[in-house]
Amino acid sequence: MITDTIIELKKLLNSMEEDFGLDALSEVERNVLYAIKDLEKENGTAKTGLLLNHDFTAKMSRISVFRSIKSLEKLKRIERKTSKRGEYIVSSGN
Repeated sequence: MITDTIIELKKLLNSMEEDFGLDALSEVERNVLYAIKDLEKENGTAKTGLLLNHDFTAKMSRISVFRSIKSLEKLKRIERKTSKRGEYIVSSGN
């Protein structure tokens, strides 16, 4: 059931995403970015295995997640934690 509270929370989230410039990202890209930040907070880095199973991304196809990672890297929203593949962090300033 949709309540007024849920609607107000969604409006608030949309406004905050706009304030931080996240509204230019697709919904999939935003969810991947949020998941990377959450995993980074918990583990210091977001490994792709954990990222694919995160609550924000688990229902997405693998290809959508990997395309979003590539796009977010290109936009300099995320970067590889090390030179090896599969570990990401949110870029400083984001």
